[in-house]
Amino acid sequence: MNTSHTSPRQRFILNLAESELFQHYQKAFHTLARLPLSLEATKDDSHIESTVTRKGITGVLETQVPVRVGKHTIAIMLTGAVRLEPANAKNFAPVAKALLDDNCSAAEIRAAKVHFEHVPVMEPASYEAAVAILQSFALLLGDSAHRMLFATATNEPEAVRNGKTFIHAHLAEQMSLEAVSSAVNVSPFHFCKVFKGATGLTFTDFVNRARVEKAKRMLMKPAARIIEVAYDVGFQSLSHFNRSFRRITDESPTEFRSRMRHGGPALMAA
Repeated sequence: MNTSHTSPRQRFILNLAESELFQHYQKAFHTLARLPLSLEATKDDSHIESTVTRKGITGVLETQVPVRVGKHTIAIMLTGAVRLEPANAKNFAPVAKALLDDNCSAAEIRAAKVHFEHVPVMEPASYEAAVAILQSFALLLGDSAHRMLFATATNEPEAVRNGKTFIHAHLAEQMSLEAVSSAVNVSPFHFCKVFKGATGLTFTDFVNRARVEKAKRMLMKPAARIIEVAYDVGFQSLSHFNRSFRRITDESPTEFRSRMRHGGPALMAA
């Protein structure tokens, strides 16, 4: 695929779709459900927050499962078309009428009918289970995407790669845009521009997210005190840490730790 005209968000999702994690799951899902699975970037103004299953006039279903990083949906997983009951002439009648209204030929209508009849059929309970599995995977994929935001990539500008390295090495310290841009030998304005273009995040948001990501790992240790974790990852106050943690993860540090201890849905992704 030609990626020269894709946005940073689209390039990021392309990398996620090509990751070993998604490729492995995509093959497993096809083996299990006999349905294709794709991953697409959402538009900037998209507000898909929960799973949506749409049923066409012919009874064919398609499901969209959001992949979220914190409170934001960054991509959607799409299932291939499926029906929950066998095809019949009654189901196809609306399609045939629409094709006739568009002046399609008899050959085109016959071809559409063949395609219509080859849509896979699943038992309702089986399809419901397949969607539930996708929703669980979306949690894992969202966490993987979150980690990918902080990893360096060879196709990123050198200033961005070096900037990420500097940020991770100095997370516990007070950090300014000027200090980071100076460390990578570019102006603050240029660094802001290329950094946002490559990561989709502002410098400040990236730093806060990196600190929260490190805090999540530290909170997995039972002996770690929350206030100590907050300062160890670079926050200057417990209140700032709590606000940032909740904004990014949609839960407090205490709630996160409790969920991990009780084997919550995101335990595999931690």
